[in-house]
Amino acid sequence: MSQNKNIVLIMGKPNTGKSTSLMNLHNQDKMVYLNTDLKELPFKSKFLKSVDVSDALDVLQYINDIEQTPQVEGAVLDTLTFLMSMYERQYVSNAVNGQKAWGDYGIFYKEFIHAIKSGSKDYAILAHEDTVLNEQSMQMETRIPIKGSVGKIGVEADFTTILSTKQMPIKKLEGHQNDLLHITDEEREDGFKYVFATRVVKESIGEKMRSAIGLWKRNELYIDNDLNQVFARLREYYA
Repeated sequence: MSQNKNIVLIMGKPNTGKSTSLMNLHNQDKMVYLNTDLKELPFKSKFLKSVDVSDALDVLQYINDIEQTPQVEGAVLDTLTFLMSMYERQYVSNAVNGQKAWGDYGIFYKEFIHAIKSGSKDYAILAHEDTVLNEQSMQMETRIPIKGSVGKIGVEADFTTILSTKQMPIKKLEGHQNDLLHITDEEREDGFKYVFATRVVKESIGEKMRSAIGLWKRNELYIDNDLNQVFARLREYYA
């Protein structure tokens, strides 16, 4: 069994374009939207099914159903951060045996990661981002705020493709033109654009962007926050 390559982790601070990156998915009508944040999308969606997740454990069955349903091409989890907070609230906070409950928390996370990595569908995993001080390096670092042993190791270690959402001034994008970056007249008028950052540079040391070598061209530092482009590139690269 080969590892699923069509998985991308999208991490970013609030209001930087995580949810809007889903808007142009060409196969949106063949994908399932797993909503753990229990909030409305900022656009009129056409997902095959939108599921408000009320029990964290149900996500494992949803992934199994997605893998077993031929007409479903993938899923979006919005967000991993809220999924793990939901699990903590439902199964850890009031547990009689706290140590066992935190152990089960780690097992649940590993089962979720295994389910998507051993699958064959497209998975976009959205997550909120925090910035914290690494006391060893005395350097500010981004991370996904998840607790327990999972948080200590770092969620980011489980993903090969990680993109960061940014709200960038148009002036800072002018020197980064590429085939995946399209600046509209409306964006020029507003003065900013939501983008994906694909790799770490001098100005973003401590952030967690990552990808396979050669997935992105050197000039593709910033690209449209369009997951359709991302999945198309993943399929092309791993073909």
